Amino acid sequence: MIMAKMTVSGVEDEIDYQKLMREFGVEPIDTVAGKVPNPSMMFRRGIIFAHRDLGAILESAKNKKPFAVLTGFNPSGELHLGNLFFLKQALFFQKLGGTFYLPISNDETYVFKKSDDLDKTTDFAYKEVIPSIIAVGFEPEKTKIFVSTRTPKAYELAVKLSRRATFSTIKAIFGFTNDTNVGQIFYTVMQSAHILFPQLREYGGPKPTVVPVGLDQDPYLRLVRDVAEKEGFVKPSSTYHKFMPGLQGGKMSGSKPETCIYLNDEPAVARKKIMRAFSGGGASLEEHRAKGGDTEKDVAFQYLKFMFEEDDAKLGEIEKAFRSGAMTSGEIKKLLTDRVERFLREHQQRKEKARKLIKKFLIQ
Repeated sequence: MIMAKMTVSGVEDEIDYQKLMREFGVEPIDTVAGKVPNPSMMFRRGIIFAHRDLGAILESAKNKKPFAVLTGFNPSGELHLGNLFFLKQALFFQKLGGTFYLPISNDETYVFKKSDDLDKTTDFAYKEVIPSIIAVGFEPEKTKIFVSTRTPKAYELAVKLSRRATFSTIKAIFGFTNDTNVGQIFYTVMQSAHILFPQLREYGGPKPTVVPVGLDQDPYLRLVRDVAEKEGFVKPSSTYHKFMPGLQGGKMSGSKPETCIYLNDEPAVARKKIMRAFSGGGASLEEHRAKGGDTEKDVAFQYLKFMFEEDDAKLGEIEKAFRSGAMTSGEIKKLLTDRVERFLREHQQRKEKARKLIKKFLIQ
């Protein structure tokens, strides 16, 4: 398998997860899987495949001690199913007893040139991104959302942490060049401040914190773990998940509408996208009936596996039928579209109601 090139902005080529675990020094999820209470499908199916220090989080949950879960969002565009996958993980840990912290990284959107208008990006975060996040089902009393540039405490923390990291360290971790703008360099420290934010005195002080990430974001975890204890914080834990494929195969990207389903897509639009998705079936119906299909390549099946078929036994039946040729890719797509359409209608209704609830979730 081709080795993936890991960058700050994403992942290229196919991914050898086992090799990356060794290179990044993370543990297979099997080492703690038996301790996860009421494991979600993400754990049961090996979609979450690795971790760092997740045992500390599970111990806190078991003993009903405070812990936090954190994931951030770049408000450069509408949320899509890949973003929803992060939120589902955060919701799982919140249900275990954690408090959910969510920084809206409008500063990242600006310094990485995904938007040239900081005010417009910030306004979009309040009007569209935050209501969509709330609509996933988080508890207001255990959720703390903050917009990066409008949260002075986050910037105060970043200034303190900035003395703990050298340019040579950041350059070595992220591969920055002489052409990198200073904002991107500073943002790496800002990201560390976001991750350690739940441990500020105002929010209960040092505590275990878990950050669900893809391995492409692990450089940020390595940096923050290097500086955390120097400032009196607990090193954050992390979980690592496999990447949900784009609709055409390959990487999902919010900037490429053909690769993803947005949470504000009309159900009919989502249906068309799914019906055009990459198929793991045979080149012809005759060939498919004879040789069966490949569920690892079939995007519709993967979406059922990642998010839209909770029942493991039912998923197993679908996989067996597709691999034998008894079930076609078109039939799997039909099954998926029915579920995605229903989800979108319900999510969009909840989002409209969430617009009136934003203040309950925001750190003021």
